Amino acid sequence: MQYQWITAPFAIVGLIFLAIALFMLLRRDWFLGWIKGTVGFIFLILAIFMGLTALNVNAYRPVDKEVTVATISFDKLDNQVYKANVVMSASGSEIPFEISGDLWQVDARVIKWKGLLASLGGRPGYKLDRIQGRYFTLEDERTKPRSVYALSNPDVGFDLWSAIDRLSRHIHWFDAEYGSATFLPMADGALFSIQLTSNGLIARPENDRAIIAIREWE
Repeated sequence: MQYQWITAPFAIVGLIFLAIALFMLLRRDWFLGWIKGTVGFIFLILAIFMGLTALNVNAYRPVDKEVTVATISFDKLDNQVYKANVVMSASGSEIPFEISGDLWQVDARVIKWKGLLASLGGRPGYKLDRIQGRYFTLEDERTKPRSVYALSNPDVGFDLWSAIDRLSRHIHWFDAEYGSATFLPMADGALFSIQLTSNGLIARPENDRAIIAIREWE
């Protein structure tokens, strides 16, 4: 279950605004009064905004105190080139990426509800944002190809996370955070899990190959 308790009211209010807008705009005599036309367009814009908000909120996954959000395994293709297989825990879908470099990192966008929204049962929501590679040396960083891939589709109409980030400075009902797991080494056959905790994203080795890669890197 995702955020139906939030998305449903937005969707319902959006449909009400849409009905009002269509009622006013489709009347034959609406041209007689620009006020009616203006009000109709305002309700139409509000209906679109409510619908987009419901759609974008629904893209975030609710989490408890600690949850595994993805697992990542690596297969070496060439020197400093790996195939990363990312399995999303929420959907079970597997997405392959070709990443250049020696290290990898995953970022996520997190929305936290406060006050009344939290008391109504609102749990933090996350959306994995991107996966990227990095090289050990600064020279390689400057001269070799970089790999950055999106892990989720962009929001529709407007950036929900950025909007909440701006609004949270004035309205203390929610907060937007950007979490990044620590860069860890890529290695052939290594398996890692990505967990979202109250302190942010944590990447953990899940097999011997991953543990050895971290020890050799450190």
